[in-house]
Amino acid sequence: MIKTLRNQIFFVYLHCNYKERNMVEQLHTLFAAMVNKTNVETKSPLVRVGLAVINHTPDIDTSQMPLSSFNVLLSENHEKCRMPVVEFPTTNKDTDIKNSITSAIEDFIITESRIDTNLVPALKYIVDENIDNITEHADTAAGYVCATWDDNAVTICIADAGKTIYGSYVDGNFEQISSDQSALQAAISGVSTKNRPGAENRGYGISTSADMIVRGLESTLVILSGRGLLFHNGNRSDFTELPEAVFMPGTLVSFTIPTHKEGFNLYNYIGG
Repeated sequence: MIKTLRNQIFFVYLHCNYKERNMVEQLHTLFAAMVNKTNVETKSPLVRVGLAVINHTPDIDTSQMPLSSFNVLLSENHEKCRMPVVEFPTTNKDTDIKNSITSAIEDFIITESRIDTNLVPALKYIVDENIDNITEHADTAAGYVCATWDDNAVTICIADAGKTIYGSYVDGNFEQISSDQSALQAAISGVSTKNRPGAENRGYGISTSADMIVRGLESTLVILSGRGLLFHNGNRSDFTELPEAVFMPGTLVSFTIPTHKEGFNLYNYIGG
């Protein structure tokens, strides 16, 4: 199974640069852990978040935690260039807590990574969009986030154990969307999950974030939802339906933002 799986994603590997190949290797590590039902010691945010979702094992659980206590824990438990996996609430009744936790996480990453000022709005926009998607679509009580960074880039992973993107389209009676793979294609294309005439063609908000990450920041986006995998960079967009043994119980989004990029303007991608 693992050999077959490696062959299945090898075509993605061939078209990647060094950092993107590292992302593909992280995916393979996560898939192997899913198939073998094992845990692994790793610094990869993608693998750590994926396993935290599957095993319900965050480093920090913010439920019923005062913001001041969370800030202390975040400061005390992070390692150099790496923050712990944080579980945050996603229900509507916890909106204020979620927003406070999200803001604290964003400020922490911005400070620690020393990302350029002109890229800060992009980081916040993409993180907020993905966390709001969990609240609006995933039908789950919690989400997970972690990040790593170096002098050149920040990698952020956000995930949930909810109904998957395909599950949201099923709930909206989209009969033409019949798999995790086709659901990812629809979401990236901006197909609304509202299924009503005149619905805002916004889908998950993924299409805007994807354009900003790939075209605006010249970087890489990975989405894993159910058995659907998207690997999206400036060269290609690969949509893959994975074997049955590999299943993400929810949706995982991993993206990279450079810490330096002159001339980037958020409003070239969101309008207004």
